[in-house]
Amino acid sequence: MSELFYLGVDGGQSHTEAIIADARGNILGRGQGGPSNHAEQPGGRERLHRAIVDSVGTALRAAGARSIADTEFAAAHCAMTGGADFKEEIIGSILNATHLEVGHDSPAALAGATAGGPGIVVIAGTGSVAYGESSGGKRLRVGGWGYLFGDEGGGFWVALQGIKRAMLGYDGFAEQTGLGALALEHFSRADLQTLSMAVYRDDITRDRLATFAAIVHRAAQQGDNVARNILEEGGKFLAALARTVSNRLQLEPSELQVACVGGVFRGELMREAFRRSLGDQLPAAIIIPPRFDPAIGALLLAYRGAGTECTPALLENLEEGLAVRG
Repeated sequence: MSELFYLGVDGGQSHTEAIIADARGNILGRGQGGPSNHAEQPGGRERLHRAIVDSVGTALRAAGARSIADTEFAAAHCAMTGGADFKEEIIGSILNATHLEVGHDSPAALAGATAGGPGIVVIAGTGSVAYGESSGGKRLRVGGWGYLFGDEGGGFWVALQGIKRAMLGYDGFAEQTGLGALALEHFSRADLQTLSMAVYRDDITRDRLATFAAIVHRAAQQGDNVARNILEEGGKFLAALARTVSNRLQLEPSELQVACVGGVFRGELMREAFRRSLGDQLPAAIIIPPRFDPAIGALLLAYRGAGTECTPALLENLEEGLAVRG
């Protein structure tokens, strides 16, 4: 039965998720592994290898199948944070599939959100990126330039802005804010100078620094004006990503469904800032809740790669399977 297995993998910065289904959309197994990002860094290739083996292996065991080495998938799509660089070779050495594709995570996020239809997805996790597809098959990704060159509105950017503006306020160049004291408490540092040196020495990693975004959001909820302004600016950046995708793809009004994915959008104030700004910049857009998560989106792209039609019955089977498995 292994030739009937379809695999979707969502490889992220916090964990990696694999899902296996048959040709009719019946979910057979899900599994999780560790993070699979930063494969180019020391130890990253080993971490990616372990994440794929753990997640896919767990899903196969749940499906009652053999080991990875003994399984040939009809199709597999691996949607990876940061794209396929440094990852395709490693994943290809692990998985045996008639159709194997390793790519960026944004197409899978859109496929999951719209169940394979046209539209735009804006992803705001640690970084930020937007991706869109037209009904005619045109595709475009904007943003996603990383923490040095972009990622405005993402978690790292929000956190960094919070700390930067606290430092500017401390020096008397900007409005005073309580974010500095919150940062010192969050990172267990004595003063802002010590905090900055800890970041430069990489004692506080980028991923760790990004966790301060939730504190910025909480401060905004409690009335900190500087924190509120950061979220407003972030919402405008994220809305501009969606507008740029729409304009460059020349999407029709019927294609302007926009889904929001990623941890930053869990914050109510950021969601509201994005909604307001999107209404100003792209009035015809409709914000939709994602129908499926990115792991299912990767599975839908595996079906697409194999030429298997994602019929309404197949999509309904996926939904029923998700409901049963909680």
